[in-house]
Amino acid sequence: MMRLDRARSPFFEHSDAALFLARDATGDPVGRIAAIRFNRHLEVYDDDVGFFGFFECVDDESVAGRLFAAAAEWLRGQGLQRMRGPASFTINEEIGLLIENFDEPPTLLTTWNPPYYRRLVESAGLAKAEDLLAREVAFADLDVHYLERLAKAGARNGQVTIRPANLAKLETEVEILMKIYAEAWSENWGAVPISHDEFQKLAGDLKPFLLPECTLVAEYDGEPVGICVAVPDINVAVKACGGRFGPLGLLRFLLARRRIDLIRGLVAGVLKAHRNKGIESAFGSRIARALMDSRYKRIEFSWMLESNFRVHRVLENSGAKMTKRWRVYEREL
Repeated sequence: MMRLDRARSPFFEHSDAALFLARDATGDPVGRIAAIRFNRHLEVYDDDVGFFGFFECVDDESVAGRLFAAAAEWLRGQGLQRMRGPASFTINEEIGLLIENFDEPPTLLTTWNPPYYRRLVESAGLAKAEDLLAREVAFADLDVHYLERLAKAGARNGQVTIRPANLAKLETEVEILMKIYAEAWSENWGAVPISHDEFQKLAGDLKPFLLPECTLVAEYDGEPVGICVAVPDINVAVKACGGRFGPLGLLRFLLARRRIDLIRGLVAGVLKAHRNKGIESAFGSRIARALMDSRYKRIEFSWMLESNFRVHRVLENSGAKMTKRWRVYEREL
């Protein structure tokens, strides 16, 4: 609810959105959608693209069509010419419609939807803009030696070091993480720099669940050049307590937290000038070695652009299999 609150959400400090709710004849809600003007995207790309997000709907194409029509009308009123999504609110948050593997629950900060959503979205005239993929591997099956060979081959000069982030001074580390995040992803499809307040809020929300051995900074001659953040999949515990943190809910959360066996590789990036030095592989081997004998048994790398062939090749060769596919759609307004 805080994310949708204009007074408390960092998103509304720089952008705008309209929220629409569909009701049936009895007044019961049957669908929702947000129309989003993401001004930071427009500043970077100047492409007249608006977004839709927070889409939920009963299995009824007419309801979905009216929701998309309402969002399109609002975006046209903003002077925009294309609609893209789902993104709730931005590419730096939950994004994409799940179109493969509906049997697995969503991991932390990824989306899930019923299979029929794809039909609803496409019936409203939206088509593929980009696919986002997830890969997963059990630590027992991960070829750590392969990753270490890549890391050693790329770092022959010994000037690259990797250290855990200082979680006790997270605010200082956030400045490093945000700077590298903005630069390392600047050339990716749809990439938009995240604002300081949004990054600070995300880091603050995740802080209780961050693991020092999975929150890493790569340095070259003492200067930060890469980051990697992997987080336990706390969705397992959130689901157990129903998202309610009263006394009983908190107890259920804490008990369920012990059952979490999956880590989500949330962020990994290296500045362009320091790629091909084995840093990404060093991140992977460092985390695998640290967690090999822990209660965490699997790691999901998500999400990655379908077109990021270099990363997919390394992960595939290390044993990670593709498990999920999300699609970002768009259409002319």
